[in-house]
This record gives sequence, structure tokens and C-alpha cells, in this order.
Amino acid sequence: MAGLQLSGLTSGLDTDSIIAQLIAVDRAPETRMKLKESAAEARQSTLNDVATRLRNLQSAVKDLGSIDTWTESQTLDISDSTKLTATRLSGAAPGGHDVNVQTLARSEQRSYTFTQGAGTLDLGPSTHVAIGASDDGATVAGKINAASGSPFYAVFVKDPLGNTADDRLVLTRKDTGYFDPAATDALQVGGVDWAASEDLKIGVNAKFTVDGGAVQQSKSNVVQSAIPGLQLTLKATGTTSVTVGAPAPDNSAVKGKIQAFVNQYNSTVDFIRSELTEKRVPNATTDADARKGPLFADTQLTGLLSQLRGIVSDKTGIGGAVKSLADLGVTTGTGSGGTASADAIAGKLTLDATKLDDLLDTNRLDVKSFLTDPTKGISAKLTKLLDPVAKVTSGLIDVRAKQAGDEATSIEDQIAQMEDRLTQKSDRLRAQFTAMEQALAQSQSQGSWLSAQLG
Repeated sequence: MAGLQLSGLTSGLDTDSIIAQLIAVDRAPETRMKLKESAAEARQSTLNDVATRLRNLQSAVKDLGSIDTWTESQTLDISDSTKLTATRLSGAAPGGHDVNVQTLARSEQRSYTFTQGAGTLDLGPSTHVAIGASDDGATVAGKINAASGSPFYAVFVKDPLGNTADDRLVLTRKDTGYFDPAATDALQVGGVDWAASEDLKIGVNAKFTVDGGAVQQSKSNVVQSAIPGLQLTLKATGTTSVTVGAPAPDNSAVKGKIQAFVNQYNSTVDFIRSELTEKRVPNATTDADARKGPLFADTQLTGLLSQLRGIVSDKTGIGGAVKSLADLGVTTGTGSGGTASADAIAGKLTLDATKLDDLLDTNRLDVKSFLTDPTKGISAKLTKLLDPVAKVTSGLIDVRAKQAGDEATSIEDQIAQMEDRLTQKSDRLRAQFTAMEQALAQSQSQGSWLSAQLG
């Protein structure tokens, strides 16, 4: 319960205003600390953004050096993808094949005239579903679908004419294909009275031929035995041609990795440069101003940009026809008439796709060596620069971001401590003014009594 507060009732002073003004004077350092905290938070956030972009660049650089990019691949051409699709599982014999799909695999269906009643529904030897006396068909279907390991999908189908006697509980086997219902291990449904009303529609295997050969069958529409090295997904009946290309270099994959590097490099350089050129606001008085220019003229990032530009511009020391990114068609570019463009001045890269295509056709191994050599390749050199800077947690940028975050947290703690002290001081001042008011009131009361006695 708060103590009695007398705000100027006797003295006529606005004690609340006086206390507020005194506290405001003491709070001035807190205001400056909050601005300093905002600056530290902005520095942490911006450094985290820089780290993210550098890691994205690091990933693109490592992709440049991946040997997997240079693995020969085979093309697949499907004459009618509405009838089937194909994917390569491994090396397949080059050439064309005619695949004739005669039937598609489908699942068996079991239909029942459902009647309510308690019991345990057995779905094969290992799935058992408890059915309540009041469970309707839809509820039972839901229980079957929810049962762990259930071999069926279930749906309760109501007669469209509203004749409840024709409502059906339909179970569709999850596995497609033909299963002999007379086999000793055939899947059985039982345990309840209505299971005896079963109407079974057996499943069907997929049937197809390859190049006019013998009819082949598969329980699934996904087939791996038709053409060695390929997986076919049958979608409709009819004849479709599947053409497997000869193993060949995938130049488009190499070009894609180089273009991805160029794009990420430009994005990263653009962002860092914008942060380096945003100026701080001297003697900031607002939160927005305090957050401006957290990395203005940052020496570490300025040096990093300089090193990046040096590596992408210089020769790597490797032999062959491709010794630098410029030989590959990756340069800072120039404007028309040889005048440097704004992007070139900013150090952004451009890719001459025609030059790269020619090199991949005429000097493919030199391109590969320049990109992937573990010592002198461009990927290795850029990785060596970026790893200690962009590494998660222990990288230089993450370390600086953590330091900025720790500084912001420390300032926040100091502000909280200062706020506690100001609250205590405010309480003391209020208690002192209240005591003064009470003393004045008592003095005035005594004066009035004495005057009355002498009166």
C-alpha cells in the first residue's frame, strides 16, 4: 500500500513537477546511453547481414570448385510426358526406346454394407480397430485411416439418391497391383458382422512392352526394370518414345555456377559498399539517427573488398589458357566507348556468356583446372580469404557481431540499474516533500491554536 502523499496542499508548491524535473536532470545520461545502445544494436544487426551475404558468397565460391559440376551427364527426351516420365538412376545405354503402356496398375477395392455395432475390425493379421456401438460409417472410416500400419484407405460413401441401404464403406488397398485373393497369405478383413458383405474388386498390375518385346508386368506404376538405368513413371496408356543421350559434358551446369557466383559477388559487394558509405550522424538525438552509419568507413570491410577485388582481377598463377576470371569472360566491364561504367567503378562483375561458351568448347579442361585446382584455382583462393571471415560463430564478422550484441546488453543492464536508482530517488524525494508538507501543516495548526488562545 502506497504511503500518504501530500502534493503542495500546505506549501502551495507543485512538488510532483519539482520531483519530475529533478529526475529528468538525472535521467539525461540514460538518454545518451539509450542512443548508444541503439547504435550498438544497429552495428550488430548490420554485421549479421554482412555475415549472411558473405556466407552466401562463400557457398557460391565453393560451388565453383566442385568436381561434381564436371561429371558427364545424359539427356532424356520423352515424346509424350502425359503418358510417362523418366529419371536417370545411373548410366543408361544411349539410344531410343518405344514403350507401350497397355494397362496402369491400380489398387484393389473392397466395398461393404456398413451396420452399426461394437466390435474389433481386423485389417489383416496385425491391424485391429476398436469400433464403438454408436460409431457411424464416417467415424469408422476415420478410425481406419488413423490406425497405425493400416493397409487400407477408407471412405464412407453415401448414396446420391439418399437411399441409406445403398451407403457403402469402401476400403482401398494402399499397395497397387494384383494380389491373389485365394493365396494362403491373402489380406483378410473380418471381426465384425458387416465384413461378410464384402464386394471385392481385385487390383491390376501395370502391363507394358519395350521395343515390341514381351509383355512385362509391375505391381507399381513406377518401374525400374523396363530400361536399365532409368526409372519410368507410367501415367497413361499408349506408346511413348524415350531417348537416352550419350554421356556428354554439361556446360550449362558450369555456366550456371559461374553466373550464380557473379550474381552473389555483386550482391555482396553492393551491400557492403552501401554500408561503408552511409555516414554517421554526429551527436545524434533520435533513435533513427543513432542507428545510421554503423559501419561507415569500416577498415576491416574496406580491406576485405580490396582483397576480393584483387583476387578476381589478378592471375591465379595457374597454367593453361585460363589464368584469370577475365580470361573466362568475367570482368568488371566497361561502358560504351571504353568508358568505365558506374558498376565497373563499384567493382561489380559481368559475364561474357559467348566468351565462356567458346572456352568450354575449346579449352574445357583449362576452365576446369582454373576453377577447381585445390591450390591455385580461383575457388581455393577465394575460399582461403572468406573462410576466416565468414565462418559461423568463430568468423571475424560473427565475433564482431557478438561483441556489439554484448555491448548492447551491457548498456541495457546499466540503464535498468540507473532506472532503479532513479525510482528510489524519486520515492525519497516524494517522502521528503510529504514530510515537509506535514510539518508545515502541523506548524500552521499550532499557530492558529496559539492565536486563538491569545485572541
